[in-house]
Amino acid sequence: MTAEQPQDGWTARLREKLLGPAAAKGGVAFLAIGLIDAIGTGMYLAGSALFFTTVVGLTVSQVGIGLSVAGVLGLAAQPVIGWLADRWTPRKLLVILNLYRAVGFTAYVFADDFLSFLLIAAFLGVGEQAVFPIYQALAEQLAGADGRVAMMARMRVVFNVGFTLGGLLASVAIAVGTRAAFSVIVLGNAVSFVAAALLLSRLRLNNPAAPAEQKAKKQPLRLVALRDLRYVAVAGVNGVLVLHMALLGIGVPLWVSEHTSAPKALVGLLLVVNTVLAVVGQVRASAGTENVAGGVRAMHKAAVALVGACALFALAGSDLPVAAVVGVLVLGLVLLTAGELYQSAGGWGLSYALAPDRSRAEYLATFNLGTSAQFVLGPTIVTVGVIGSGTAGWAVLGAVFLLAGALVGPLARAAEKRPAMHTDPQPDQIAANAG
Repeated sequence: MTAEQPQDGWTARLREKLLGPAAAKGGVAFLAIGLIDAIGTGMYLAGSALFFTTVVGLTVSQVGIGLSVAGVLGLAAQPVIGWLADRWTPRKLLVILNLYRAVGFTAYVFADDFLSFLLIAAFLGVGEQAVFPIYQALAEQLAGADGRVAMMARMRVVFNVGFTLGGLLASVAIAVGTRAAFSVIVLGNAVSFVAAALLLSRLRLNNPAAPAEQKAKKQPLRLVALRDLRYVAVAGVNGVLVLHMALLGIGVPLWVSEHTSAPKALVGLLLVVNTVLAVVGQVRASAGTENVAGGVRAMHKAAVALVGACALFALAGSDLPVAAVVGVLVLGLVLLTAGELYQSAGGWGLSYALAPDRSRAEYLATFNLGTSAQFVLGPTIVTVGVIGSGTAGWAVLGAVFLLAGALVGPLARAAEKRPAMHTDPQPDQIAANAG
């Protein structure tokens, strides 16, 4: 036995502990791709608003209109892109999508008016939102049925770390404040997509496609998943619980700064707490969610946590001492993060477990419609419906979360029993049995 062998064994055990069963199946490369993607995206998200208003010269309303158009187009395109992933394989389509995004973000540097911005935003919107469910399909091919949710949980952790690193890099460019510095932010995002595409092109899969997946490559576009109404219903309930994203990014900052006695600086601290808890807790929250029963349990936990968060945020707006308000807000943020972690894990578990092998990527992309709808509708729901209505708004939102948690079990069990899970039906059979 050589001196290197014990060290190699220790290294292998460490990788197994960190990456789970996918450690030897391309997991490291997959997570590296996610980190590169997230760093570029984090840079862009941190600096995009200032880039569009300061460099391109757009108004806030124009930026909102353009991004809304992009969101709607992305929503409409997802099932079709999922179908393409089934025909061309998720890995190949991700290479194309990342290069597609690189072209779009590079074009932003040359935008000089609202029309050019709108056209570029629309171009990017078609492919931007479908990327994550295609990554989800690839994760299953890498990790298999037993490790796919754990792999997605690790990918989520990597994304959180990458977003933070990207935001820190963007802060340097924002501090410089020149057109060139802001252009570096946008071009850095484009470069990250090129790097991700290169790594994806070299990624080798160890799980050969199943016969059902091979059949999907020959199927014409019929939007079978979109017509599978029981599956779409579960996706819809998941979309309601995903409103925690709009709460974290928009609702909590507005509520803390405008409707509570807490210092405005607390907003930044709350976001840091969320990031740390997400990094530490996401893998643990995903344990046991690989099947329908586990996914439903996670969604129940998410609903309870989100209802509690709504109650605490509402309480923080009452006439309490400042120290008590700060404590209530921190606890509310902890519950909001718990809801985020359990919803993510439950959503991955249900989207996988309820999707037939055939047209897998199309089904995953269709499930993601609920999340995408949140990006389009969430800001309005949170700002107008919740923050604008005060305590009553939080009460109504809590009731909606509670209802979603109550419905997810019956809907998931109904979807589990539908013909699409056990046979290879034609689209008309799915539609006839969906009710």
